[in-house]
Amino acid sequence: MKFQDLNIHSSLLSILEQSGFTILTSVQELVIPHILNKKDLIAIAPTGTGKTEAFTIPILHRYFTQEITVQEQTLILNPTRELALQTQSRINKLIQGSPVTAITLVGGQAYDIQLAGLLQSPTILIATPGRILDLIDQGKITCNTIKTLVIDEFDQLLQLGFIKEVNQILKHLPNKKQSLYFSATLPKDILKIVNKTLKNPIKIEIEKEVKKCTIEESVFYVDRTNKKKLIKYLIELNPEEQILIFSRTTHAVDRIVADLKKEGIVVEGLYADKAQKNRTQLLTAFKSKEIQILVATDLLARGVDIENLPIVINYEVPDSDSLYTHRIGRTGRSMTTGKAYTFCDAQDNNKWIQLQLSLNRQIKINDQHPYILTWEQMISTSQVKTAKKKKK
Repeated sequence: MKFQDLNIHSSLLSILEQSGFTILTSVQELVIPHILNKKDLIAIAPTGTGKTEAFTIPILHRYFTQEITVQEQTLILNPTRELALQTQSRINKLIQGSPVTAITLVGGQAYDIQLAGLLQSPTILIATPGRILDLIDQGKITCNTIKTLVIDEFDQLLQLGFIKEVNQILKHLPNKKQSLYFSATLPKDILKIVNKTLKNPIKIEIEKEVKKCTIEESVFYVDRTNKKKLIKYLIELNPEEQILIFSRTTHAVDRIVADLKKEGIVVEGLYADKAQKNRTQLLTAFKSKEIQILVATDLLARGVDIENLPIVINYEVPDSDSLYTHRIGRTGRSMTTGKAYTFCDAQDNNKWIQLQLSLNRQIKINDQHPYILTWEQMISTSQVKTAKKKKK
């Protein structure tokens, strides 16, 4: 289906065409008509399938046609600052030349600037839970003007421990509103909130297999002491390619960055403990290809869109199949092909086996590298672990 078939406002259609939007994705085709019909809904779809435009376009259509006024606000809740800033960037492209305005309200940014922005009565509020609750508690936001609520990446909000904040925000909002929930998965906690807050909701689910063919996955068996050497080898093998490396902890990110810098590699690290200004600058530089290698925690595992990213590396085996899926989903977006490499050492072997069982597929082994984990190393590690258990 084409956007022209939706009978949306001509000015919005023109902006979409100028921005390169012509054909609807699966989630957009299923979701947009229901939002236009003022239905509450819960949409389950993988990241990178066009969910932001799926809720933005019908909401903007209603503003462009003056079905709702710009004084009737829309609140979009995001789990992370990076996703909130990205959402505003994408919305800004679609509201150019219109009376609709948008503001991002997140921690780590100048409070005075955000308060000044709120005085301009913005139409769309894009926020993280902590900052919006703070502003509500101070009386800086009048919740009765919010007529549309969007919760994006709902499952990640819950994984990050924001369920209490989400419930508090919902209590402040008017009963008469349209509510649109978007999530990659559907845990029980979301269902509880759906049943309490949505009115006769439409449920839409897009199969995960939509993106499977666009990512070439492989596992590299490598001893823990050789992982940094393997990264250097892969960088040298792909000298022109950008690489996003995921690691579990901030300390691990710093160690990897320090080791690669010693080798003369242009690399930076990104994690939540860094100042927001620094985080934004690093992500912008990586997106604009000024930085070739970025090492990050799972702060970047969800929602953040990095155009044409060719390679993602899991420095360790991820803790769950969903986290694995979200991490590798940073590549292979918009129907391009990407590569996802996972490093597995002897200690992580059992976890890797369980992860493949959860994914219900076997991921091919790449043994064409100089640091292959030998059976001797595997057995030796297993014996050490067994000995430690016996001592306990």
